[in-house]
Amino acid sequence: MSKFLFSSLLGVILLAAPTSYSAQMQCHGKAQHWRDIAYSTGVMSKYKDVRNCIAWTAYQFDLPEELLYAMLDVERGPVNGKCRTNKNGTQDCGPAQINDVRLSELKEFNLTKSDIKSKPCHNVWAMGYLLRREIERADGKIWRGVGNYHYNYSANPEIHNRYIRKVKSSWRKLNKKIENYCSQ
Repeated sequence: MSKFLFSSLLGVILLAAPTSYSAQMQCHGKAQHWRDIAYSTGVMSKYKDVRNCIAWTAYQFDLPEELLYAMLDVERGPVNGKCRTNKNGTQDCGPAQINDVRLSELKEFNLTKSDIKSKPCHNVWAMGYLLRREIERADGKIWRGVGNYHYNYSANPEIHNRYIRKVKSSWRKLNKKIENYCSQ
């Protein structure tokens, strides 16, 4: 798929996509959806402008939107086109901290390192794509796929499992934040 076609398709889908692919909230207040609360404060507020990209990516790859939110909360990557350099010399880029060693897996979509670090929606889409691939490689085991997205289990089970714990913890914090909002 050409880069232009991919960008055009992404833009059309994001504009046409409904803003809700996960459960609507059933509580009082101004928020109509959990995402209105999730991206309103704290570290996650920097991802407010890409929340529809996150929702669309979750829908496209049949992933829980809350899982992508939790992974972004753990990764906490920048939306300003910067990468972070790891001790081994590789770089993690963009909101989902896509490691540049994974760029070869994204070549068929003509996504470049520049795209991954400078275009937050492309970065989030790449996260969804890579996560879905890891889940499929793990025979549908979602948490094994989540861990493998960060660090393959066979290479280092400790790092793999620690990442899973962080993502689960973030998801629990999201649920608590929404519960607190709804109980006011």
